[in-house]
Amino acid sequence: MNYINLDGIGEKISRLRKEQGVTIRELSEYTGYSVGFLSNLETGKNSPTVESLQRVAEALRTDIIEILTKEKQHHTVIRKNERSVFDHPRYKMTIETLDFGYDKQIYEFITIDPGAEEKGIVSRHLFPEVCTVIEGVLTIEVEDSVYTLEEGDSIYIPEKSAHRIYNLGDKKVVTYWVFQKTK
Repeated sequence: MNYINLDGIGEKISRLRKEQGVTIRELSEYTGYSVGFLSNLETGKNSPTVESLQRVAEALRTDIIEILTKEKQHHTVIRKNERSVFDHPRYKMTIETLDFGYDKQIYEFITIDPGAEEKGIVSRHLFPEVCTVIEGVLTIEVEDSVYTLEEGDSIYIPEKSAHRIYNLGDKKVVTYWVFQKTK
């Protein structure tokens, strides 16, 4: 498996910020993070949390996936051990990304360990998403509604809809997500 290189994330954030003509001070105002924190993030002197990456991505009018995915490469086949993998130990989940590089379509396997929930993290993306439960039982909150999905169930999440995912059971949950990047 190819683990995502966190060292390159700061450089990517810096490049995206400069491409949009946003100063580090403006990014600080948009995100609520200090200039020092953002500077250290861009230079790789500190490690970002999922929450900080999400806030920075939203301020730069992009998505966290755009920041986390590697530069475009075209693939016809992606072997299981070649997937980009991002572990979230704090949230007890692992994201395996399949980006074939030919279009904006992205596919992800998200494995959620028992008892995991995105405490305090409300995801909100600039694109719609579809999630199918492959294994286990997933609880998902979309806006003000809560859904329990079992193996084979799918859900459509409209763009810009606030959502959180939970595994309240005692077995792992494996989900398959499909969405399009905005750029």
